[in-house]
Amino acid sequence: MRQRVMRVAVMAVLVALVLLAAPLAFGIQTSFFADERDELERVALAAAVHVPPQFVAGDHVELPAHERGTDVGVYDLSGRLRDGSGPRKADAITRLAQGGAVTRGRGDHQIVVAVPIPSGEQVIGVVRASTGTPQVWRRVALAWLGLAGAALVALITAVVVARRQARTLSAPLEALSAKAGAVAEGDLTARAEGSAIAEIDQVARTQNTMVEQLARWLEHERHFTSNASHQLRTPLAGLQLGLEAAAAAPAGICERP
Repeated sequence: MRQRVMRVAVMAVLVALVLLAAPLAFGIQTSFFADERDELERVALAAAVHVPPQFVAGDHVELPAHERGTDVGVYDLSGRLRDGSGPRKADAITRLAQGGAVTRGRGDHQIVVAVPIPSGEQVIGVVRASTGTPQVWRRVALAWLGLAGAALVALITAVVVARRQARTLSAPLEALSAKAGAVAEGDLTARAEGSAIAEIDQVARTQNTMVEQLARWLEHERHFTSNASHQLRTPLAGLQLGLEAAAAAPAGICERP
């Protein structure tokens, strides 16, 4: 009984944890990558502000400081890297930004964001910001470990609570079984005690009623047997005495003349 209750409770908690943790883990991954793209876009926009209109004429660009592990490069419309760090030739994502819209994408184990550099109504270049996906995956893995730790704590708590509940549920049934065993061995004075569980109390009351009726029936049978024995005792005694007298008398006395 206890093991069954524990298994049911633990399985229910496991199913709930899986149903909760799976989408939460996916949400963590999606959120971390989205945050990284937003951060790269902010870095690229900050760099684009520092690009002067003379960039077209070949002026050098002073890029603002950015986080270590992030590549920021300025590309002209021919796709050549002019300043900063990144691939020497513009990739597909960077070329798409030449159309005037911010572009995002992933390539070669990197997250890439490209921001066009406007000058008046024209685009004079593109700022490309990128970072390696392994760095993001490390942060995701740490978050997943925290989530797994929380799930483990929840599971341990569920096991402790399930064990206590199993003990609470099984103890009255074990006591009820012991009383039933005592009745089966002939102790008709054994009565089941109440508990805090209504269903088990109902079974205990039913068992007590059954034992009381059984005790009354047995008492009635004892009275009936005693009375019948008393009623039959005198005739049987007379019959026994007559038989004994007949057996003791001489054979001739019993013959007719």
